[in-house]
Order: sequence, then structure tokens, then C-alpha cells
Amino acid sequence: MFTKKISEAEKEAARKKVREVFGECREITDKPLRPFMLKWLSAFAPDMEYYDAKSFCLPRRMYQNNLWHAFSFQKTDCYMGALANEAFAGGLPGTCYIFLNREQLLFQIPDGGSLTPELVSACDNLIVTDKDFSCTYVYTGKEDIGPYFKTAEGLSDAFVEAGEDEPEPTEGFLVPDMDNEPPFVL
Repeated sequence: MFTKKISEAEKEAARKKVREVFGECREITDKPLRPFMLKWLSAFAPDMEYYDAKSFCLPRRMYQNNLWHAFSFQKTDCYMGALANEAFAGGLPGTCYIFLNREQLLFQIPDGGSLTPELVSACDNLIVTDKDFSCTYVYTGKEDIGPYFKTAEGLSDAFVEAGEDEPEPTEGFLVPDMDNEPPFVL
């Protein structure tokens, strides 16, 4: 989708909304966002080809890409809709990251256990992940797309029981492994 550049006023409005909704949080401005995005893709879409990640998920000059396109374009398996909300109902334990995909803003909150799907739905195009990148919840803000939930280990039998077919991983060039890179640490 062709997109216009996000203005500083729009970013400031998003910052204000995050602070209103989530309370105590800290914006991460001292780290570049690309390592965070690559680590997220490596953890939650490890079977995705690098070309697809660049084309659909990572920001580009003239197109608005979203990390969650890995789920919406079915490039990897995940819980969707009511199953995603059910899996996320208890929040995520410990410190969490909140990533506003459209505005390209990253926040850290101390207690992800207080998060609920209803609370997260106050903001659009938002990704929540725990500090260890072991699970993630995505709220797209679109009625017919998402929400999504996935653990880094994959899905349990509940995915198959929900009547969904688990996609087969494809061979090819995968998203770079961030384990060999300096970790995204605060």
C-alpha cells in the first residue's frame, strides 16, 4: 500500500495515547528499530524467506509494510481471531515491548501481565512481545484481519483443533538469525 510519511504530530499523538492506555512505559529511542524488527521476524516467522520479509514486512521508502504481514499473508502459522484473544487473555509475563508499527515507535512496559486484548485494542497496528521474544500478540485495528498470537516454539494442537491447516515451511533463504548478532537488549 502506498503511504504518506508519518508527521511528528501524528507520532506525538501516538506517544500520548500509549501513555494514557498503558500507564507506566518508557519509549526506546537509544536503539535502532531494525534490529528489533529482524529479531521479531526471526523469532515468530523463522520459516519466512528473506525476500518476502523485505517485500511484505519491513518498512520501505514508499510502501507501508507491517511486521504482522507475516501472519496475514500466511507466511507462518499462528493463532487468529478468538483463539489469539484467548491465548493472550492473561497478558505476557514480565517486561514487554509495545511496537506501534505505523508510527515506528517502540516502548517498554514493566508488567505485561496486566495486558488484555481489550486494553491493547485501544491502539491500532500494535505488536506486543515479551522481552525474551518467546511470544507475541498483534492487534491490527482492522475488523477482518487479526488479531494474531504466536509463541516462538510454534503452536500446540489447539491450532489444528481449530480447523486450520498448518502451512508447510518452505526452503530457501531465511530471515537472518539474530543469535549471531548483538542482541537487542536494554
